[in-house]
Amino acid sequence: MMRGPRWFGFVVAALLAASCARQGGGTADGGKAADPLDGRSFVSTRVLEDGAERPLVPGTRIELSFSDGELSARAGCNILGAGYRLEGGVLRLVGAVSMTEMGCDPERHEQDAWLARFLGSSPRVTLAGPTLTLSSGETEIQLLDRRVVEPDLPLVGTIWRLETLVEGGVASSVPAGQEATLRVGEDRIEGFDGCNAWRARLVSDEDGVLVLGRVTQTMIRCAGAADRLEEDVMAVVGVRRVAYAIDGPNLVLRVGDRELHFRGEPAAAG
Repeated sequence: MMRGPRWFGFVVAALLAASCARQGGGTADGGKAADPLDGRSFVSTRVLEDGAERPLVPGTRIELSFSDGELSARAGCNILGAGYRLEGGVLRLVGAVSMTEMGCDPERHEQDAWLARFLGSSPRVTLAGPTLTLSSGETEIQLLDRRVVEPDLPLVGTIWRLETLVEGGVASSVPAGQEATLRVGEDRIEGFDGCNAWRARLVSDEDGVLVLGRVTQTMIRCAGAADRLEEDVMAVVGVRRVAYAIDGPNLVLRVGDRELHFRGEPAAAG
């Protein structure tokens, strides 16, 4: 179990903001200068220390998302978050810094701590088109806009696998040995909830909201982790109107204070 009193709600806000930005959002009201990072997400392409490559833990990367004055960062394990502001080309964290508490191996925990120290050092920001560079002392992190690295997967046809469940701001991973999936078609939505297969008619997917017909399921009886996972999934997909947001390979479904976080993979051709 990992605790996230603030950050998974923010992650959804970041995804929704990024989605709005891609749809032509933004303001032209003549107010304060726009934050060039707002509504954008970046992934690392290179990390340097003392001019040499700093290898990251295999299979990890640094991810940064900015939305409405809030920064979300991850380096392979937990999600770190804080308010932020840009001052004279410097990124400054504002207020308390929060971090989820997911159990990971020591190497990834240390990488989390290293990133937290780096972001807390008020690094200098250089933004050139899709490329973001943060530098502090002898450390430099080079990142690329996620939309360039990982264009949004389509809602329809992608196979979405559940990774994280959130309720009331508290996040937990899918139990070991369990799986839940989702796939959206042109006029239907179907999936597996950890225990039973289910499906429903897709009435509409406009304006960031899935409108669903009645959900039907197979009738297998499960117990333990599978039963609890089914309850959590059905608490979201069993509702007629479900908010959704896609950012790269990530899909979030949200109903009230419940969220389902999926990671997508393109459906096999044919």
